[in-house]
Amino acid sequence: MSTATSLRSCDQHPPGRPELGVGITFSSAIEGLLSRHSELIDVVEVEPQTTWLDLDTPGDGVTRHDEVAAYLSDLPFRKLVHSIGVPVGGTATPDPQQVALLNETIAELESPWVSEHLSFNGTGDFHTGFFLPPRQTELGVAVAVDSIRRLREQLGVPLAFETGVNYLAPRPDEMDDGTFTASVAAGADCGILLDLHNVFTNAVNGRQPVDEFISRLPLERVWEVHLAGGFWLDGYWLDAHSGPIPAALFSQARDIVAQLPALGAIIFEIYPSFVESTGDQQICRQLELLRELWSLRGTAAETSTSPRRVERAEPLTDDEVVPATWEAELGALVVGRAPTPGIGAVLAEDAGVTLLQKLSLEFRASMIASNLRRTTRLLMLALGEDVFRMLLSEYRSRVTPQLFAATEARAFARFISELGVGVPQLAEVVEFELAVLDTLVDGRTRLVRFDFDPLPMLLALSDGKLPDQPGRVGAFEIEITAETAKEMETAVR
Repeated sequence: MSTATSLRSCDQHPPGRPELGVGITFSSAIEGLLSRHSELIDVVEVEPQTTWLDLDTPGDGVTRHDEVAAYLSDLPFRKLVHSIGVPVGGTATPDPQQVALLNETIAELESPWVSEHLSFNGTGDFHTGFFLPPRQTELGVAVAVDSIRRLREQLGVPLAFETGVNYLAPRPDEMDDGTFTASVAAGADCGILLDLHNVFTNAVNGRQPVDEFISRLPLERVWEVHLAGGFWLDGYWLDAHSGPIPAALFSQARDIVAQLPALGAIIFEIYPSFVESTGDQQICRQLELLRELWSLRGTAAETSTSPRRVERAEPLTDDEVVPATWEAELGALVVGRAPTPGIGAVLAEDAGVTLLQKLSLEFRASMIASNLRRTTRLLMLALGEDVFRMLLSEYRSRVTPQLFAATEARAFARFISELGVGVPQLAEVVEFELAVLDTLVDGRTRLVRFDFDPLPMLLALSDGKLPDQPGRVGAFEIEITAETAKEMETAVR
């Protein structure tokens, strides 16, 4: 055994932070793959908020789905909890209910550490609907350090933050990405989830080169690595989690992983919507590549156990643009509000903000479509895609983003109802889908009544088309139970 390997095994991995191996982010789309190719997977990373249920009742907030929680616990792999709801890069305090559910999930899944994003997704007044980059100054470091410490105390397990993607142009009044990351990690005395595709994306889009970013980091603090694929949109490389790892990134990852003496896991990320198009064969190939990387971990790391020295930038003056102001102004732009004088007007000139506005709207549309599939299809088929896009833009101007997909869907349904869109049978389809959504959440049986036969419309929309003939007029009803709600959800092709 080499000296580097010995140090990795004995000195760098204290009890409670084991070497887990290679894994993949969990979604229902990969359930079959987990059983068919379990030999390639050591660990499954769970984003718990994607499995939680929004109760849509004032004061009730969110809850966990017992059936899903039991399924995850029973998976024959180690698990890691990767939170996506209480980011640590901003001034907003974490939601106590989310923290409580995170604690339950961490305990049930026996996650040896938990990770969150070094980003922000809300201000004191509204959610942004998208992870946004924090203010990278000394005050920004202090905000992130405080946020990490508070969340770690509440969760009671080691915490690592994920290095984020940033589509904005570099600013002369901010630290470079690597220095900011290193300063936060040192100040909070925590781990780093090194998302190499995020770092690669930032570099391709004109921010700090990958090797320069890595040179700034205290590599002994990197506990986990993420890798993924992306694609081009409007002149930007997107962190899209859309398929195979770019060859150029994998080549860089080989050298980087070899420098990581405390690495505990390497995770392949892929969004559920890209699983089918990517296919088992290609996903398995990515996992095989990650296993190759895993075998290289720490082999080129320095043998010294002394922490790597962090080069701190000169303190930057940000009296006029404190983190809270940065968050409010950038967040307002991304959700579609007009810029205000000052930093808001400056940021509005950044082409990256235009991209973020587009991505935020697309993300909101996907949340709506995933819960109101027949409704969105009916709108697009009856009005045309251009008019539907106009409706989404109008919706964005009136309603700020919601944290959970079900909440976003209900808000859009209310908007459509109040707007009075003149599409025949639209109101009934919306009522039906909301009833299905509510039953999926609480399991209660519901009865939906119609003054026409709804089956021709519902079946046609499930197939992505309008009915050839309208349903006959009369008194009809559909009983929605917990079982039929699941069938109806999966019936949409």
